[in-house]
Amino acid sequence: MPHLPPTMNLDDAANIGELLGGLAIVVTLIFGIRQIIELKKAKEQEATRELANLLASPMYQSGISVLVNRLSQEFTLEDIGALDRNEKDALNYLVITTNSIGLLTFERHLSFYAVSMFFGPVNRLMGERFRILVGCLQQNATQQGFEEKGTEVLDWSIWLLDRMDELPPPEGRANIVHKDWTP
Repeated sequence: MPHLPPTMNLDDAANIGELLGGLAIVVTLIFGIRQIIELKKAKEQEATRELANLLASPMYQSGISVLVNRLSQEFTLEDIGALDRNEKDALNYLVITTNSIGLLTFERHLSFYAVSMFFGPVNRLMGERFRILVGCLQQNATQQGFEEKGTEVLDWSIWLLDRMDELPPPEGRANIVHKDWTP
């Protein structure tokens, strides 16, 4: 008579089923964690691209140009008032956008590392003037009665500058410091 394999009892089958079910859950969990990490990385890369595009936008660049080239080192609200409408709009865009970048950085929607890499040189170039600009715009808001309502809407831009000021200075020019970098 041929030798038949022993039959599996129900307890053994249930144990194997539980083991395979547990293994499937662990594999699914690992896959899910990997997907979350990849999604987070993709979102950070997209946010960094958007930040680069924003800082390179004509309106943002115009705001920087007005701040650096059209206003003196110690300008006042009256000096801003003497600018034409397009220049005022560019300054407003510069401040409001920088304020948004500060808030998004605080909320960790933007990487502080990426923000400081892109915005750090701008801060070193015009940080003091930018602070004066924010002060003038807040003075204007106070004169118009907005500050009384608790609308200090530009504080995040100053917060961002303060955090970048706490960073160590750059080691040197990027083209020199990273001359040995290869892709």
